[in-house]
Amino acid sequence: MDSLEKLTALLDACSELGVDTGPRTIGDLGIVPLFSWYHKSFDKEKDVNSVRVPSLDKACKDFRACKWPEDLGNDDEDLALYFDKLNDKNHDAIEEVKNNSKQILTISHFVPRQELCPEKRMLYYPYLPKVIGSDFLERRLRAIHSNRKDGTACHVFGHTHFCWDSVVDEIRYVQAPLAYPRERKRRMNGGEGWLPFCVYRDGFNPEIYPALWSDYYNKNKREPENTQLAPWVARHFAKYHKFI
Repeated sequence: MDSLEKLTALLDACSELGVDTGPRTIGDLGIVPLFSWYHKSFDKEKDVNSVRVPSLDKACKDFRACKWPEDLGNDDEDLALYFDKLNDKNHDAIEEVKNNSKQILTISHFVPRQELCPEKRMLYYPYLPKVIGSDFLERRLRAIHSNRKDGTACHVFGHTHFCWDSVVDEIRYVQAPLAYPRERKRRMNGGEGWLPFCVYRDGFNPEIYPALWSDYYNKNKREPENTQLAPWVARHFAKYHKFI
């Protein structure tokens, strides 16, 4: 089986078990899960070239674990577009949710905006933004949330394991990761005491939760042209003698 056949089998298994994976309205809340995949062109910020790090295909298991049909080719943007178009199959259900919901929660695994990830100079793996997100995803969720009033649009995402809670262009973006055990133990991600995270209870929770990175960017302007390593990243690479 290739990876798309596995996805179909997984969705079929959910259906047989009574697990709803499609858009629906529950009370006043519309819930819209979205298919997506990442593409390298999602990364629009300047690369950090002062350190040697493993290439994407060596660092990311996806490149070894996923098997795609030959007709999709090797272009990751084509793959991201393919996954985005899977959402078209739910067009009527999404329109029904939009018409019958006072608030809408969209959900994705991948990241819809690069601003929802720390800058490369802050990361132990500076190539991370090339394998986390999709421009197609952001356009898709924006279309779903169009004409929403303040406080009625929220998107929950994952993948990067960074706790995040911020409002960007009238949409609230939240990531509350369980993360890996070692990350929880070392409190690497911020957001201690978050879990379980209450997203909605008779309306979206109005409290913006404190989180290491979203708090940082609420107070500090993003500097995508700055490639000077953050002190903790510089110490990490100096320790392993990986400076060029």
